Amino acid sequence: MAQLSTLAIEIDIKTSAEIFYNTLRGKTQTTVSDIAPDHLHKVEFHEGDGETSGSVKQATFKVGDTVEILKKKIHFDDENKIITYVVFEGDVLKHYNSYKVTLQVTSKGAVGLVRWSLEYEKLNDEAPEPTKYLEFLVNVTKKIEAHLIKA
Repeated sequence: MAQLSTLAIEIDIKTSAEIFYNTLRGKTQTTVSDIAPDHLHKVEFHEGDGETSGSVKQATFKVGDTVEILKKKIHFDDENKIITYVVFEGDVLKHYNSYKVTLQVTSKGAVGLVRWSLEYEKLNDEAPEPTKYLEFLVNVTKKIEAHLIKA
């Protein structure tokens, strides 16, 4: 039986936690795919409006040298600035039985701290650790931060 595992990273950002969270939450005019089109190519809504928990998005994104597609259900906890993405279809599930991404943004004075965690269950022992997806999230975080600092 496969075991549930977690990979996580914390990133200090030089912008407010609220502004960063609202950008990922979709509450700003600029979308993540506008900010990082080289990483996130396309996002389509399949269910819901993207602003309510339970909405379903399909994302086309570049991770490493590969373009991948996935469908995810989104859950929001605005009070704690947490967004959870539960992947239920797509390329990432070629290696994992389950795959969930959680973002939490917290304040550290006038700046913020972004915590990404990946919770996954490998299909088998040969399945790779999802480090390339964590690297993707770090790169997107840095792009968003740079954009928000310039704004």
